[in-house]
Amino acid sequence: MSLKHLSTAALALFLGLVVIPSQASAISQNEKQAAIEKITQLMTEHYVFPEVATQTNDKLYKAFQAGHFASAQDHTSFSKALTEWLRATAKDRHLRVRANPVGEEVSGIESSIRDNLLKPTRHKFLNYGVLSARVLENNIGYIDLRAFYRLADSKPYIDAAMKLMAKTDAVIIDLRKNGGGSPRTVQYICSYFFDEKLLLNSLYFRDGDETTDFYVLDEVGGKKMPDVPLYVLTSSKTYSGAEEFSYNMLTRKRATLVGETTGGAANPGGMFTINDELRMFIATGTAINPVTQTNWETSGVKPDVAIGANEALDKAVEMANKVVETNWLTEKARREVEIDGLFALLQKVRLSDKPLSDIKSIYATKVSELVKQLPEPDRVIAEMAYEYWDKEPKYAVFLFDVAVQLNNQNMYFFAYWARALAELNDMQQATSVIKRGLKLASDKEDKDMLQDTLAELEQSTVGL
Repeated sequence: MSLKHLSTAALALFLGLVVIPSQASAISQNEKQAAIEKITQLMTEHYVFPEVATQTNDKLYKAFQAGHFASAQDHTSFSKALTEWLRATAKDRHLRVRANPVGEEVSGIESSIRDNLLKPTRHKFLNYGVLSARVLENNIGYIDLRAFYRLADSKPYIDAAMKLMAKTDAVIIDLRKNGGGSPRTVQYICSYFFDEKLLLNSLYFRDGDETTDFYVLDEVGGKKMPDVPLYVLTSSKTYSGAEEFSYNMLTRKRATLVGETTGGAANPGGMFTINDELRMFIATGTAINPVTQTNWETSGVKPDVAIGANEALDKAVEMANKVVETNWLTEKARREVEIDGLFALLQKVRLSDKPLSDIKSIYATKVSELVKQLPEPDRVIAEMAYEYWDKEPKYAVFLFDVAVQLNNQNMYFFAYWARALAELNDMQQATSVIKRGLKLASDKEDKDMLQDTLAELEQSTVGL
């Protein structure tokens, strides 16, 4: 599929959804007829489903001849009547007719641009869709996502939000006020929550008879979270790309949807000119889900837990808390076994009378494998090493050796490892450890600290 299709869809979502106040201008019967003739022409040439366009056009002529739009006396009321009729007849929530603004000062796209430029920044970009990202009580992540802006613009904001989510025990993504946007951005955010190469969605466009598939991306700008409990909040104002995100997660059973049935707009497209007074959005493409082989057009995406939009967040937090607690009890039981095994093994190290080289060859790999199952394994080992560096230096040397194998970027590990070696009167090895740390250190403060440690050790040796 050519890029023009995606850019047209995104442009329609961000410019087409801007409501521009229009002054009511009278419309004649002849103008109505000319507008309907143009609409049928545009539908015939561009609408994604030609057979639906033909059926809709036939019914539109008959409805007009039967006086269906007779009560519309101006372009604004006529456009609203046409929108309601087209959506109901074609069963396409993206179809709409808009009245252009009239007046001597501004018109058409100039009016839209002027209106946008005169809005405060806070009303325009909303951090490219990421209105807020925070961690709630009980370590539950929450992102209020208001739109799927173009990925090139929104990616840094998305990655920053997802970085904040990286260590949470559950994530809630709020799409209750999200009107949609770029399918590339939908694909990107979805990819944070899958580690398999799954087909998420496909977009078919009539122009060129082309289909583009959107798979889970191999790489994202942060840590993937394929197993974190995920909740998506929806409302009747959740549209288009936001519905696709919800539908992708629902059909793949990756998230629990909480809230209201979404708006039901699955067919992307663009704006077309009817005349100087009217323009219309026509769906030139359609979404195809690989699981259902259909989409959410008109029907909307039905949540797993149906509840009013205002209550959806509280309900999702309640559900997440229960899952987090249940998962923690399971994790706690697993950790208890691992911790007991680790401490039992370390006790053997403490009591061993073998030389350090033998102790390392026998126990280091086993200790490392056990501690890696725990959060921040290097710190677990280092905390014990700090406790014993001057009281049981042989044991501490073993521990610092393991800690450095797990993380060689903490320069304090090297400093206290050297101090423990000095307690064993092995100054040659202590100096070697400091020099090794200096080669790895990139921060001036770390380098100064290691140099000070080396000077301290050398001074103590002179004193002896």
